[in-house]
Amino acid sequence: MNILSDIKSWTPEFKKSVGPILVAYFFVLFNYPLIRASSTSLFLEAYGAKSSPEAWIWSVLSLTITIFISNKLQTRFVIQKVFAIFTVFTTILFSLGYIWFEQGVRLPAYSYFVWKEVYIVVQVHLILAYCNIYFDKDTFKKMIGPVGAIGSLGGVLGGLFTAYLSQNWGTGSVVWFGQLFVFLPAVFFLFTPSILLPKDLKKKDESPLKSLFGKNTRTYVLLIIAMVALTQFIINIIDFRFNLGFEASVLDKELRTAYLGNIYSITNAITFGFQFLVLPFILPRIKDKSLHLFVPMSYLFCGFVYSFFGAGVGFIYLAGFYVYVKACDYSLFSAAKELLYQPLLPEQKYGAKYLTDMLAYRLAKALIAIVLIYFQSSLILDYMGLVFILLWLIVVTLIFRKQRQIIN
Repeated sequence: MNILSDIKSWTPEFKKSVGPILVAYFFVLFNYPLIRASSTSLFLEAYGAKSSPEAWIWSVLSLTITIFISNKLQTRFVIQKVFAIFTVFTTILFSLGYIWFEQGVRLPAYSYFVWKEVYIVVQVHLILAYCNIYFDKDTFKKMIGPVGAIGSLGGVLGGLFTAYLSQNWGTGSVVWFGQLFVFLPAVFFLFTPSILLPKDLKKKDESPLKSLFGKNTRTYVLLIIAMVALTQFIINIIDFRFNLGFEASVLDKELRTAYLGNIYSITNAITFGFQFLVLPFILPRIKDKSLHLFVPMSYLFCGFVYSFFGAGVGFIYLAGFYVYVKACDYSLFSAAKELLYQPLLPEQKYGAKYLTDMLAYRLAKALIAIVLIYFQSSLILDYMGLVFILLWLIVVTLIFRKQRQIIN
């Protein structure tokens, strides 16, 4: 395995500096299945699946405000201290909220469900931002494989641990162990060398649009943004369909938490397989456009199969469809999307990634959440998903047509 050979080639000094980062990242991805499963289970019990789109809007708003505050704090404090402040706040919020929920107040279930979308983005963002700043480009490339592997492993084990805790000691134990593992990454992250956010990076972050000069470049980036928005529309529709089916099919709170833990373990295991077995084999052998067309076409195929056979096999097929889409998004689509930035200049890549990764994802999720508040019929959701997939295929064709113009 290339990953194992890369790790063996590391010097003792490098292992000492990288070790705390890998352990911190492992616990970040380990804690997420515990928090996600328990928060979803409590939310469904208190509010029901039909209320989830409304909560997603609050998640987007909360995340936007949190990232703004985090960026401001990074201009004054080292990243480790910002990470610690945010983690302590999250642990206190979750812990006090659950105590309040146990007293018969249902509002903490809502805030728990909302904040679980915020804390994981910030924890992952701060650790990866630190790696990008502290390590040079060549060193960072060496770390990509091991970091991805340790993250996927953390997700798999975290999901299995969630299922075990819920089945043996109930959802409450998942909540409390979740707080422990939310807090642990901050402890290990403190052992990394301290750095401040570079001034030039802060200046770049202020105006990403300035680098996207030229009509073809702007159009190309706008098409990527459109594609990202469409993928988020589809994923959130499937997510909502899963929540509705899950609520109706799994009625007990402890069973829900355990079931979700297993779902997240399977998702992370498939993601790991795609990232380290499938992608290294297919990327050198197929065209970028083929990979981009395969992802929506595979969703379309799964959708048609579900429309013909889903009713006969019950919720299990919908769960399988959900797992496949999530794993595919984390691995195949994520890798394919990164390839689209290659024709751009370095400063253009920064601007494009800012617009897609920081803005398009959040805006798209907020927009589809608003739609889902008013349109919750299964038939309407299926038709919307079909239309968005067909539009995705059209946008992919336009992207590669524009890409050829940029290269030429």
